[in-house]
Amino acid sequence: MKELNPKIIKFFACLSDETRLKMILCILEKPHTVKRIHHCLGEERMTLSAVSHQLKLMYDGEIVVFVKKGREKTFKLSEKFCWCILTEALEHFGKKKGACPSCARLRK
Repeated sequence: MKELNPKIIKFFACLSDETRLKMILCILEKPHTVKRIHHCLGEERMTLSAVSHQLKLMYDGEIVVFVKKGREKTFKLSEKFCWCILTEALEHFGKKKGACPSCARLRK
């Protein structure tokens, strides 16, 4: 078996954590500040510091990038990954039952 690219592992590890996945979904359509992401997750659910920690992990894994204005960081999804994988998974599991035509072709 061929060696896996470590970026693939980091990408799917990030998606496998519910909190990080919710953070990604929050910034999927447009960039948000740490405070806005904190609000999206539910301020009672976790601290602002914990949100920052998760964003740092995703930044280190090149999952997200940020622009800094003064003391405020605005995060967006990195362009180093194909986010179609996530949007297609959301669509697939959101409305379909069973394998889609593309999956059926893979199994042949």
